[in-house]
Amino acid sequence: MEADTKDITKKRILLFLSIVFGILYLPWIIGMIAPALGDTIYGVIRFPAVFMGTPALAVFITRKLTKDTTPLPFSTKIMKNKRALLFSALIPGGAIFLGTVLFFLMFPEDLDFQGKYISQTYGAFGAPQDIELTIGSMLLMGFIVYAISSVAFPIWYIALGEDIGWQGYMLPLLCRKMPAGRAVIINGVLWGLAHAPLIYYGTNYGTDYFGAPYTGILLMVIVTIVLGTWMSYITLKTENCMYAAIMHGSADVIGETGAWISLSSKSSLLGPGPAGIIGLSVLLTGAALLFFRLPGCGEEK
Repeated sequence: MEADTKDITKKRILLFLSIVFGILYLPWIIGMIAPALGDTIYGVIRFPAVFMGTPALAVFITRKLTKDTTPLPFSTKIMKNKRALLFSALIPGGAIFLGTVLFFLMFPEDLDFQGKYISQTYGAFGAPQDIELTIGSMLLMGFIVYAISSVAFPIWYIALGEDIGWQGYMLPLLCRKMPAGRAVIINGVLWGLAHAPLIYYGTNYGTDYFGAPYTGILLMVIVTIVLGTWMSYITLKTENCMYAAIMHGSADVIGETGAWISLSSKSSLLGPGPAGIIGLSVLLTGAALLFFRLPGCGEEK
């Protein structure tokens, strides 16, 4: 009976991964063979309904095909655990904000006091063409976005497509076959590798950096292990991956602020956002502390 359980768990893992990587990697491979299709393929796979929706779709298909009736660790009743809600909405985002501040403390010459990125990117939406920023106004803007990131509930549900797949489904499956710490790391690696097609086409790091695209893919794997440790911790602690989606959504919002005030004169591998080594550093410190406090995995029901 135990052998049968292990076999079905392995089958579910492989089926889930086959669906996710099949949907994301096959177009990528076609794009590498036929570069003229690259922009079209990139536009399709980066679309939130595709990239973030694919893991959720893989969960649905895998559970149907393998007759998996195990309850998913998911509930929208997040107010039942206010401590977990506040932790998820505020702490990782705060760590990302501090990482961005650290980047600009190390590279103050990269600060864009004219707000060129804001003007060029958001000019069509009413952003002024002539912007004069100060250190104080930059910090204020960062605090405002940080506050918004903690309550940006529409982003939570967009992120949930990924998180119900990786944290809500894959993590518990891996936990049935190995200790929690190893499961969290492997889950983070797999989640990061799912981003490889996006990184290849320039998401997060662009295309002009040392060792592109391979160093970008490697660093993204580190990023997903780090953020994934935070998300896995709260998922295992509460048995609810909705809190992981809150973390993910908050990170996506606050993670953009560094680019708004950066001249982009430094390697994108460094920061200022959490996809860079320096921007990630505070979040990494927190992940290291949480890793040794990971709750144990639940058993299959």
